[in-house]
Amino acid sequence: MSEFNPAEMGLRIQNQRKKLGYTQQYVYDKMNISQNHYSRIENGHSGLSFENLLKISEILNISTDYILTGNVNNTSCPDFVMEYSELTDNQKKFIIEQIKLIKKFNLK
Repeated sequence: MSEFNPAEMGLRIQNQRKKLGYTQQYVYDKMNISQNHYSRIENGHSGLSFENLLKISEILNISTDYILTGNVNNTSCPDFVMEYSELTDNQKKFIIEQIKLIKKFNLK
């Protein structure tokens, strides 16, 4: 079982935010929290309520488990899930379109 570390949690949030090209302001506005509170989360000085954990998970498109522990829980394709979670929205749309084409033409 992984231990919870607020500083590492904040770093995972910060890294994912940056990978997506989001500003802190974009995220804290979406979460409807103050800049100070959000900054304290990313710096590991403040935790997340359950509600805010779910919000930030959705905004940053990462699992709550990954936010809290750094674990990626998908035993069938952990590499794909991790790589996919780090893509931008446009990159994800492209991948989804490629999957649809593969299915449509029954490519193997």
